[in-house]
Amino acid sequence: MDILIGKFGNQPFKLTEPSISREHALFHLDEATGKMTLRDNNSTNGTWIMSASGSFKRLTGEVPVSLNTLVRLGARHTFRIKDLMAQQPPKTDDAVDISELRNIYETYNRNKMSLEAKTSNIMMMRMASLSLGSIFAILLTMLLPKDFAGDTTASAAIKVAGSIIAIGFSWIIVDVKNRSLIQRKDQNERFFRKKYCCPKCGYHFGTKLYENILAEGKCPNSSCKCKFKGK
Repeated sequence: MDILIGKFGNQPFKLTEPSISREHALFHLDEATGKMTLRDNNSTNGTWIMSASGSFKRLTGEVPVSLNTLVRLGARHTFRIKDLMAQQPPKTDDAVDISELRNIYETYNRNKMSLEAKTSNIMMMRMASLSLGSIFAILLTMLLPKDFAGDTTASAAIKVAGSIIAIGFSWIIVDVKNRSLIQRKDQNERFFRKKYCCPKCGYHFGTKLYENILAEGKCPNSSCKCKFKGK
């Protein structure tokens, strides 16, 4: 059994004195033999053990200790080894559940695929509008009086005007749909950039698969130590 002693240690009591390091010393108990040792972790102010002469001696390397060994950390905090054997505080699971990110990732991709399909439909509508213009011009010519329709110049002008009207009308409809589609794409991207992030540091995961993030078990941001769990 190992017990890390310090401000960031897992000893059964708090250590807040400024002269104590975050990971000050390490206690080890060999449960098979009962042998106990104490080692200083290169702390700034040292780990001290009460000697037989009644004075504290700074610990160097790893030394054997007993339950009654008196230890001093830094300037003044003292305790006996047996104090370390008190019931250890339960370990807390500090991993953050990111299961919600799966829904965010899947929703984003569903919306993206749907919007891409609608974009393709709009492109087809633009191409179809060209053919529609020609058909509209032919129908308009057929409805005109024979004398007027027989005039080559007038007939050509009617066909051109009909094509322009049909194409313009269809393109206006397509343009309105296209603007709405662009807005929805932008909203989908904004939603993804805002939500598909580390819940602790806000780091955006980009297009990285949710399964890969979960498998790594931690934030890809090297300066963030957040651990992940989920399903």
